[in-house]
Amino acid sequence: MADFRTHVAVASTISGVLAIGTMVVGVATPKEVVLYFCAGTIGGVLPDIDSDHTIPVQILFSFLSVALAFMSVFSKADTYSVVELSCLWILVHLFVRHVLYKIFAKFTVHRGIFHSQLAAIFFLFLSAAAAYHLFGLATVTAWLVGCFVALGYMIHLLLDEIYSVDITGARIKKSFGTALKFASVEEFKTSVALGVATAAVFFVATPGLSDFTHAIGNQKTYASLHERFLPKDRWFNIPYRRAENASQGGDRSDDTLTTGSVSGGKSK
Repeated sequence: MADFRTHVAVASTISGVLAIGTMVVGVATPKEVVLYFCAGTIGGVLPDIDSDHTIPVQILFSFLSVALAFMSVFSKADTYSVVELSCLWILVHLFVRHVLYKIFAKFTVHRGIFHSQLAAIFFLFLSAAAAYHLFGLATVTAWLVGCFVALGYMIHLLLDEIYSVDITGARIKKSFGTALKFASVEEFKTSVALGVATAAVFFVATPGLSDFTHAIGNQKTYASLHERFLPKDRWFNIPYRRAENASQGGDRSDDTLTTGSVSGGKSK
């Protein structure tokens, strides 16, 4: 399987390029480009959350513990005192970071259900729902966040499959086929549960699809992409070809000046 640096490097590069594309076609603002870049990069390490004591899972649960702690405080800001809010923050943070983390680590297996396409779809819907409901983002923005998370997720799975093939030794490793699968047959009950959770999140929590599908399916979006995909006659404002009409115009002007000078000499 690919290492952590490879997952981050590839997912961040592809996400960055595609995020810039959304800005060029007018779907995203510069701030949203950064958001999509971060979403794709995070998605690129999410499948490894089922690995105990690894950097991705530690980062994820550290982030979740802080985010959920602050959300708990914000929900009770008008009810509790400063001391009570501080205690609430500490309790939620410690529970998620240590208790919930240990429960999660106990019931998950590496290269199990989280290394599957079904998990990528689940995190797509979950990210879109969280971006819409928790962070108040617009419908199109929320769905694009989910899409970039799923994009990074699928890049991770694809890289794991590519690294499962030893080209130099002309052999296929035992890990081949354990990453880029739709669901885990070995964990059938878990796969069914994740499928139910995915459907529940989609129908209950995700924002409406109409605005998103209209923005993505709009012909003007792709016309703008086609128009600006490559430079016209220069790269980075450095011309790489001369326009024919300009060069012809220059020749005509030179001929006119030369003829005029000759005729002028004859008149004298």
